[in-house]
Amino acid sequence: MKSTLITLSCGLFAAASIQAAESRQAPLDVVEPKVPDKLCRVTLNRQELGGEIDRRLQNLIYKNFMVIDLDGGWLNHFRNRTDRGGASHVYYGIGKVLDAGSLFAAYTGDPKVAARTQSIIDGLEKSRDPDGYLGFWKVEPENRQDHINWILHEQEYINLAFVRNYRCTGNRQALADAKIMGDYILKTFPTPQNPCYDAGEICTAGLPEGMLELYRMTGDKRYLDFAADVPHGNNRSEVQLASLRTWEQDFSHRPCHVYVMLARCYAQTELFRLTGEENLLNMSRFMRHELLKKNEGGMLVTGSCSEGEMFAYNQNGSGAIGESCVTAYVLRWIDSLMRMEGDMRYGDLIERTIYNALFGANSPDGRQIRYFTPFTGERQYDSHNDTFCCCGNYRRAVAELPQKIYYRTPDGGIALNLFTGSNKTFDVNGQAVTLRQETAYPNDGEVKLTFSTPKPVAFAFQFRTPRWCEKITLRVNHEAPVTIDPVERNLGSYVLNRIWKDGDVVNISMPMGWRFLRGRAVQDGRVVLLRGPVVYGVGKARNAALFAKCPDPRNLVIEPASISQPVKDDSIRPGGLQAVAKAWLNPERTGEQADVALTEFIDPSGQEICFRVPNLADTSPLRLTDDEIMSWPNDNVNALITP
Repeated sequence: MKSTLITLSCGLFAAASIQAAESRQAPLDVVEPKVPDKLCRVTLNRQELGGEIDRRLQNLIYKNFMVIDLDGGWLNHFRNRTDRGGASHVYYGIGKVLDAGSLFAAYTGDPKVAARTQSIIDGLEKSRDPDGYLGFWKVEPENRQDHINWILHEQEYINLAFVRNYRCTGNRQALADAKIMGDYILKTFPTPQNPCYDAGEICTAGLPEGMLELYRMTGDKRYLDFAADVPHGNNRSEVQLASLRTWEQDFSHRPCHVYVMLARCYAQTELFRLTGEENLLNMSRFMRHELLKKNEGGMLVTGSCSEGEMFAYNQNGSGAIGESCVTAYVLRWIDSLMRMEGDMRYGDLIERTIYNALFGANSPDGRQIRYFTPFTGERQYDSHNDTFCCCGNYRRAVAELPQKIYYRTPDGGIALNLFTGSNKTFDVNGQAVTLRQETAYPNDGEVKLTFSTPKPVAFAFQFRTPRWCEKITLRVNHEAPVTIDPVERNLGSYVLNRIWKDGDVVNISMPMGWRFLRGRAVQDGRVVLLRGPVVYGVGKARNAALFAKCPDPRNLVIEPASISQPVKDDSIRPGGLQAVAKAWLNPERTGEQADVALTEFIDPSGQEICFRVPNLADTSPLRLTDDEIMSWPNDNVNALITP
């Protein structure tokens, strides 16, 4: 395993003792939260992280970020501004590229990645007007260019990216750039006091997110007040025009643009940390309820949601399904809730989303990204040639994955969320504790954890107990094994509170049997095949002969008893898996059965994941169950929004 560096990044929301001991970033925060997190972020770097997550990161960094045409795709548009004319839907997304680049540079420690990221900052600085304007359209009277999608959408993520760069690097010039951008937005954005334009026509997904981050870094209350109290949001096609403090809407009628709504929910959780206003969590509770309620929620089995970018309950899998911006903000928002509440059941959705919707939106080599990732029918890569919205948010989401492996608790404990090869050193009560994680996850559920410490130290170690597993076996050293029922774990984790000694070993065994999940809504009467967090389906690349006989794989009737154990298949990813099953080619089950190759959802040629079985009442030897992530308790009902 790679060498270890201590780079714990608790950020703003850690307990003060952990911040002082371990966080590089904490001294940059000027504002302390009123509501500290119950789980504090830990950030791993390239020397500490391994497994499929690290491989995906490196692919995206070196085969996408490091080769995209920054000048032709982005910066030249800011240098060589054009007249707007009749254009209204033009967007490039340079702020999202910069935001991901700062995280990529911190993750790799590679001077070339850092230099490429800095070149974006330099290019933006040179294209900026003296009054702070940054944009790809020429300045118009009364700054009208700012108020037509998408100039402000550029500016709000540029603001966020400048602050993130400062957080990642300590580069004070980046913070100064963020202030200039933030002040320009304050000066030109339409407010009730300055009604220079109709705020209901402007896309503002990342606006409060960046302003709150700028407030944390500067303590300037103007940014907090703007984020909390100024009404924003394109109510023509995206979301209700409202401030973070006043936003309450349901999904009974459009617009209900999921990406923008999730971004706003996320920003509300950030504001809650700063102010403690309980009502700021109402929409997150409502959104969680509508996405994850049993048998009815809008979350797709792949871990994303949205149809045509809007909220939907119908479980349709074809067409404009699973927008990558939505996938990115599902991860960001769910992680925020998990940190805030300390409930690791959220991690079950995080890993489902990562290994299916997120990784499925990227080509195997990392070069191409999808706008939508349907699970029925053809999938296409984004036609915008690296620019626009989803490619940028996709890079940001992958760049944030090293923050979702481990967490710290306020009492100095360590929490394991994602199972992946890693080697991380933590400060526990003033001494170094190195935790080495060895696993082939998600290929199997065997995890070996080795603790190294110069002298015994007492602390609580907890790990997520995924609900896809029926029974987990835990063994510490040579002690008697313990059997864990994940359903009984109220907060989705198991805690080992003990004195840890050098060389202690924890083995976690999570058997990965095949299981069927019941289809819902338009998928009623069908099943989805999973193994651990990974969805399996039928792709064209491994089933050419089958597709010649059965062009529509939704007609397949899978014989449960025929599904083989998975075997290695490097064609989809290094160490990828494939299985084979017998299936009838028509719903009537007439004629001979055919062999069907079942591949991981990330298969670029994937066509279908929802199948029929001969008898829904008996799918033995496979178990049939409701989706475990769609079983969130219907609590906090009084806080839910009603039509």
